[in-house]
Amino acid sequence: MHWRALRYFDTVARSHSLREAAARLHIAPTAISRQIDLLEHQLGAPLIERGPGGIRLTAAGELLAVQARRTLRDLERVQEHISDLKGLRTGKVSLRVAEGVVSGLLVPVLGELSQRHPQLQFDIQIASAGQVVEALRSGDADIGLTFFMPRHDDILPFASSRLEHHAVMAPGHPLAGRAELRLAELADHPLALPDERYGVRQALDEAARRQGVTLKPIFHTASLETQKALAMSGAGLLILPPMAVARECRDGQLVSVPLAWGELEHTRLDLYLHRYRQRSFATEACLGLLAASLQTLSEP
Repeated sequence: MHWRALRYFDTVARSHSLREAAARLHIAPTAISRQIDLLEHQLGAPLIERGPGGIRLTAAGELLAVQARRTLRDLERVQEHISDLKGLRTGKVSLRVAEGVVSGLLVPVLGELSQRHPQLQFDIQIASAGQVVEALRSGDADIGLTFFMPRHDDILPFASSRLEHHAVMAPGHPLAGRAELRLAELADHPLALPDERYGVRQALDEAARRQGVTLKPIFHTASLETQKALAMSGAGLLILPPMAVARECRDGQLVSVPLAWGELEHTRLDLYLHRYRQRSFATEACLGLLAASLQTLSEP
């Protein structure tokens, strides 16, 4: 099976459009069609169905898409390891991360790593804890960084840090001047929170039940940017690690007030990788800096 045909098919499977795939690959759509025809001939089954709404994968196409993605990523890793043997210090690191770690932790680390090794490339995607596990298992991600990750036998915790939750609000909010806050004091104020699928919401709901407190989550959104916009407008109060809003607090757009001790369990921020996958130089370098940052991470 030709690598080119597999790469073309993978691009079509991701974009669900021959025209879009051709634009991504900078080739003519007819060239992609020829390669897919070749694959269908080799496998003896149709892989795609063309319709007015675009391209749809057949059952055989779905199977090949999963394998193609894994095979192409494995080939990339082989190329990276060969480069490592040559001492070229090149390669790409794929990361799946929680949105709340991007500005306060991830960007400084990757900025420093890029300066040290300018030939490295980074693929960064926002993901939930469940999506991090899926990406690590499928090979789509080399590194995962997220909150409240359940334990899995094949997903290796490389480093962790414990963070406190704070109440986050606009500077003019009635609670903004407090030294610390209890959950009961938040009950009279509208909150902006992720839904019940997220670990932080589950922990918050459990803590509120334990204390007999009824909170008011008026806005339900997992988007950190949406949460911050709501807080800055005065429409809602957030429950977040201060690292997630460090820039806005520094600029005076938001205020972060710690919750009293014992009000809510610590947030666990975990750095993960797949237990059985060989690591390239690029992955090792990224892991080392991220782990060091987690160890020195402190609350403002």
